[in-house]
Amino acid sequence: MEEFVEVIGVEHLKTVLSGLSPEEIVKPAYDNWQSGIKTGHTILNLETGNVYGLGIELNQLPLASEIYIELFTIESHDEPVNEEDFFSKSEYGEFLEFSSDDPCEYIPDIITDFCQQKGIDEYERTIGILAYNFEKKEQANYNMWESKILNKYYDAIHEGHNPFQFSQSSL
Repeated sequence: MEEFVEVIGVEHLKTVLSGLSPEEIVKPAYDNWQSGIKTGHTILNLETGNVYGLGIELNQLPLASEIYIELFTIESHDEPVNEEDFFSKSEYGEFLEFSSDDPCEYIPDIITDFCQQKGIDEYERTIGILAYNFEKKEQANYNMWESKILNKYYDAIHEGHNPFQFSQSSL
């Protein structure tokens, strides 16, 4: 016996997408990401229309009970924001001096230590940079981004049916 699941319609999906800010797209993924341990995803549940974060550990299978599409992902092995993007030019110079004062080559929390000393909100700045980069790279052409999400939507609800994919013969 087949199980039927009711999913949101295309217009509802478009409304949800148009109502999301870049911050609302990147933040759930970042909140569920753990360096080297968990890949962070921002997903849109196709049954409820809700957007939330999901952290998936290496070799862990995603939730089979939910029908969703990914809006944004930070891989566990990625560094979401590099030091040069994180700091302004003057801050970066100060950071390099600060980090060279320590004889140890690599200290994972050195950015955090520097931010605390300088009164920089590391979390908010990271989210801001991720959102800016997402908007610049992914949403620069909103229609292309929306089409990419719609493709994922059709892939998720119609196995093998995708009205946005063209075969060579149809071109």
